[in-house]
Amino acid sequence: MSEEPSVRRLWALAMPLLVAGLTQIIVNIVDTVLLARSSTQALGAFALAAPIYLIALVIVRGWATAVQIMVARGHGAGTPGAVARVVRVGLIASAGAGVAIGAILYLIAEPALTVLGASAELIGPGTGYLRVLAFAVPFAAASFTLQSACAGVGVTRATMYNAVLVNVVNLPLGLLLIFTAGLGVLGAAVATLAATAVGTVFLLLYARARLPRETREEADAAGVMRGLWRIGWPEMSAMGVGYLNEALLAGFAARMGTPELAAYRIVDNLLLIVFTVMNSAAAAITIRAGHELGARDPARAERWRRTGVRLLLIVYAVPAGCALVLGRPLLSLVTGDAHTAGLAWQAVPLALVSMAPMVYAMAYGCFLRATGDTRSVMVANVTGDYLVLIPLGWFLGVHAGLGLPGLYVAWIAFSVVLTVVLFLRARLRLRRELALV
Repeated sequence: MSEEPSVRRLWALAMPLLVAGLTQIIVNIVDTVLLARSSTQALGAFALAAPIYLIALVIVRGWATAVQIMVARGHGAGTPGAVARVVRVGLIASAGAGVAIGAILYLIAEPALTVLGASAELIGPGTGYLRVLAFAVPFAAASFTLQSACAGVGVTRATMYNAVLVNVVNLPLGLLLIFTAGLGVLGAAVATLAATAVGTVFLLLYARARLPRETREEADAAGVMRGLWRIGWPEMSAMGVGYLNEALLAGFAARMGTPELAAYRIVDNLLLIVFTVMNSAAAAITIRAGHELGARDPARAERWRRTGVRLLLIVYAVPAGCALVLGRPLLSLVTGDAHTAGLAWQAVPLALVSMAPMVYAMAYGCFLRATGDTRSVMVANVTGDYLVLIPLGWFLGVHAGLGLPGLYVAWIAFSVVLTVVLFLRARLRLRRELALV
């Protein structure tokens, strides 16, 4: 690639993804605020059910990540036919996986909420929420794949346009169904389903005009599928396990009490903002490194990673600082329950600190993903989850009675362990890539 690595160039690629990410989470925040104003019970049902839906989404999103990696490598190598082939196969496979995962979500909705310790008053509305959104999973799977394919060739605006459109549909429809129609949590789910479907149709039209077309001579679907599977299954597994753990942590909070569960959901939304900003910068690192690796220049890919650390530090510090300064008044806007707001504020500083080590973990993970080594990222995450995060979170938060702050102490420990493991693996992988040139 001709461009020298710089924070400015990374930012130019990351900015549409950042706008898209922040716009996308407005869907989640809008639902949280509206349901909090509806009732504490509605917010509690949403808080417990939403992470289960997210598990389904991140599994299909893992496949989309594989598409992005292979598209970026093909784009860097200057092979548009290979790019078109990956997009076609990836889209068909992701839509099929979305149908299967949506069906599973529909069937396990009530048992999953019961296992997580939901009270009787939360199981009914939570089950209805999940069963409606089971129909949104195939649309989301196709949407993620199309967004990733466009990002892989550097067209990150597609994700931004889709996110804006989804919000334009979701917000007024959510207000109508939650309050005017009196559907509560079910209304929020129907609005999300409709918005996701509209966004997917838009992306199909947008991507068709901007991605290369496949020729008959380039139709090795089986080979593409093997490549996508090799990269995608560890990513899907890691993301699925990560959000399963998020559901488990929500279950820990539920065992502390309904106010603690509602507070956990509010803090989780705050962290989601910080993570989304950082993840947008991280995606730009993966794309740029993938382009360089496709062009067989691992040294320049490593320079993009180092440049990406600087960008990640900036995009972490700005929202984290704003959250500390504006946290208390923002919490009072989200919920009128002073007790819930107080519980949330106690956890905010530790929750933000837990994201600091993730700056380096994300950068190393981006380089590994760009090489196609998603398996190492999966192993590092799962190891940290079950040796550190889950047992320590249970012990400190529930058993030792530290409440929500105990959960975020566990997150800090997890982040440190993850950073160390990914650093060691990324150094080894870079040496291997340099040896192959």
